[in-house]
Amino acid sequence: MKRLFTALLFISSLPLFAQQTYYKMPNGKIIDLATYKTVKANLSKNGEVNETIISTIKRNDSIIITPKITVLTQKDKNGDYVDPYGEPKKMIGARFPIERFKDSNGRNYPKTMFTGKPTLINFWFTSCIPCIAEIPILNSIKEESGDKFNFLAITFENSEAVNAFLKRNNLRYTHILNSKAAIDTLKITAYPTNLILDKNGVVVEVYGEISQSQKQLSDRLNKLL
Repeated sequence: MKRLFTALLFISSLPLFAQQTYYKMPNGKIIDLATYKTVKANLSKNGEVNETIISTIKRNDSIIITPKITVLTQKDKNGDYVDPYGEPKKMIGARFPIERFKDSNGRNYPKTMFTGKPTLINFWFTSCIPCIAEIPILNSIKEESGDKFNFLAITFENSEAVNAFLKRNNLRYTHILNSKAAIDTLKITAYPTNLILDKNGVVVEVYGEISQSQKQLSDRLNKLL
């Protein structure tokens, strides 16, 4: 009887619902907490790991967290790590100032240009290696999405340089060129920089290169519909 009582006491002390925590990675793969810690530890060998939680979903006995991880590799004069996307991230929550940019005829775009659809804006230039590497991913997102979103590529380079590049590497986005002055006002200095805007043209996310974030970025756009 004593053994039975001890066993019952042990069972009653266990939590009724032992929730397990999982992490949904940029490629869509779901991993457990131990594996996630290993991933972060490996990334930390390259710099300081900056983690932002995009969403947390509770399902029965599990919690699925979607993180966005940025590895900071740049340092300031004091040796402290700095976020190269720190300035663009200050735009989060504000309307993207598209009216600062001009079309090929020198006319400023209207403030309402992005109203009605979520938008992906890619800042790039033709000799930027990671910019070039993510072109197939950007094209894939556009092809899969059809006309549900606005897709825009912005560069400080002129039409001659961009058109020559696009003959060899077709980035199938709407292009805005010769925009150094407007880009400078946004203090964008790291390339590529990718922005996600909601249906009102408000910046909701800032990404660096998206080579490992295609699924995550596509999901974020679809949630804004």
